Amino acid sequence: MEPLPLPAAPSLPHRARAVALACALAALPPATAHPATDPGNATLAAAAASLGLENVRAGNLAGGLQVSYENRRWRHSTEAFGRVERAAGGPITGFEQRSGLTVAALRTVIEPGRVHHRVDFPVGPGPHTVWSATVASLAEPDRTRFEVRFPSDPGYPGPPSGRPLAPTARHADLVVGPLLDYELGQLDDPILLRVALQPLLRLNPWPGGVVRLAAVFPLYHDFPVDPLHPDADRVRPGPLALDQYAWVPGVALVTASAGYFGDNRYGGSLGLARPLTGGRVVLDCQTDVSGYVAFGAPEGVEYAVPRHWSGFGGVTWHPGWDAAVRARAARFLSGDRGVELEVRRSFRDLDIGFFGQQIAGDRLVGVRVVLPVPPFTRPPGSLLRVQPVERFAVDYHSRSGPAGEYLAGVPSREDFLRQLDQPALDANVGRFRRAGGSVAPGTPGTAPRPAEPEPVSLSGMTGFVNTPWAGVISDRGLELGYNHMPKRWAYDHRGTNDNEVYYATLGFLPHVEGALRWTVIPGLRSFSNIVPESRLTDTDYMASGRVSLLEPRTWRPGLAVGVEDVKGTRRFHSTYAVAGMPFAIRGFRGRASIGYASRVVAAARHTLDGAFGAFEVSPWRVVAAQLEYDSEKWNAALALPLPFGLRLRGALLNLQSLAFGAGFSHPL
Repeated sequence: MEPLPLPAAPSLPHRARAVALACALAALPPATAHPATDPGNATLAAAAASLGLENVRAGNLAGGLQVSYENRRWRHSTEAFGRVERAAGGPITGFEQRSGLTVAALRTVIEPGRVHHRVDFPVGPGPHTVWSATVASLAEPDRTRFEVRFPSDPGYPGPPSGRPLAPTARHADLVVGPLLDYELGQLDDPILLRVALQPLLRLNPWPGGVVRLAAVFPLYHDFPVDPLHPDADRVRPGPLALDQYAWVPGVALVTASAGYFGDNRYGGSLGLARPLTGGRVVLDCQTDVSGYVAFGAPEGVEYAVPRHWSGFGGVTWHPGWDAAVRARAARFLSGDRGVELEVRRSFRDLDIGFFGQQIAGDRLVGVRVVLPVPPFTRPPGSLLRVQPVERFAVDYHSRSGPAGEYLAGVPSREDFLRQLDQPALDANVGRFRRAGGSVAPGTPGTAPRPAEPEPVSLSGMTGFVNTPWAGVISDRGLELGYNHMPKRWAYDHRGTNDNEVYYATLGFLPHVEGALRWTVIPGLRSFSNIVPESRLTDTDYMASGRVSLLEPRTWRPGLAVGVEDVKGTRRFHSTYAVAGMPFAIRGFRGRASIGYASRVVAAARHTLDGAFGAFEVSPWRVVAAQLEYDSEKWNAALALPLPFGLRLRGALLNLQSLAFGAGFSHPL
């Protein structure tokens, strides 16, 4: 784990300190030094603690600097590591701690950029006369990547010893966050909400030990009486638990927890995780035994002896792009058994994941969104630090009832190891370089310019009017918008009701586009023939996806396959393959596409059924004129991009009925 040098020098405000520190450290013997007795290490530890880091120790091993620290200040591990290297004035081996327990050892490795040679042969007057040869060399910049080791890895280097500076055992956190439960599509009420506030006191009395003490204060409640949660509308305890994280050297990360976990469950949990190959693969398993408890019920406290077993075993793969693919087999909280597959990705501080579960013949799908909560740079540790939760999770899924649920409120080894796999670190090397001072924040050219957003069709996916394009939205691109379709050519309840489409389209991975769409049919009351007083407006929820098999480029065709309205009623379903090519002629830009939608999946309706095609031309950069055949009728449209990521579009369906829409696009 001997660190390699960084290519960038420290910034000017830190240069004098870095040089002095480097001179002091140069005289150190190549043996492990105690941070409390060595002046150079004590100076480095004090510098790291002054940044707002905690549990700081410093030492040197075989001539290499070692710094152990806990980061509860910056959002990402690379940001803290970059600042520590900047304070040290050179490369270090960093040991990141969480809850006072060392989690991983980090270091940077510089890979020299490759040099490409090109030979040009200028041709003279004759057809084969060569007058001279020119050799051009193109050098790629050096690439910074990370190496990470865990205590379960063989040959793991030990962190510095000694008494830490700014120990977390002396600091407590009071974290305040909301609890949100909701249900959509109820007959008597379209939306049911339950909102509460949970202040949670978090203590770290010893390495790896966490004490959680919380209370729940209801703010809003319109759910009917729930026999599983009879105290949901009362002030009640939140999690009251003791958690322990520990490494079995050379084996795995172990977690144990006991107490009340919230959500009317108490008992115990035991888990085991083993990261492999720098965290690219993580094996994880957990077993729980829990019982039911309710506070404030009419009969007082109700409880059942913890005899209910649940748990899971799974594997997570981090392929790159700060993404993860996780597969699990589980016995869920309600006793149902099944398997789950989840694909998620981090977009800086925002996490988005899509998952599916197969449980006793039933297939459930959903999306998980984890939102970052400001402030994005947290204040340094103090005796009592009061702050909002760091992240807030929201789930949307197709399940009805408690099927497919895990025991909530128990320690997660996945969260404990978050951001510390090598692909996630490499994906955030820009944060490391900015924190380390090698790139000034906001410097032009430090990040690739985002591609111009592709026009979005009335279906909520990139395309023309109703037909798809052979490409996908740019990687990390996001568009939110609204489209209105007149009743004359609406797909659902055509001739009687308009269709209003609300969508969110995302470049989830390179060459992969996903979209969520809500189609509202105003004026149509669902189940009014059964429940005349129902206030529920007919709304369809659907998910769509497309994969670009061959990316289209100017004068080079592309190919994509996609599916819309993947699961559910499939009232707006299409399964298709589409080819297309962009072109440019004397300042005119345009696109042409042709495709075919087949009935490979049974559906209530196929919005595209058979052959379709489209043509677009942009005589000016600010406008695009489109003409298409959507397997049923001819449509024409104008798309108008505006500043600040705004887009307007108007269409004539069947060249006679006006449809319109608007969207807002932004790279994540």
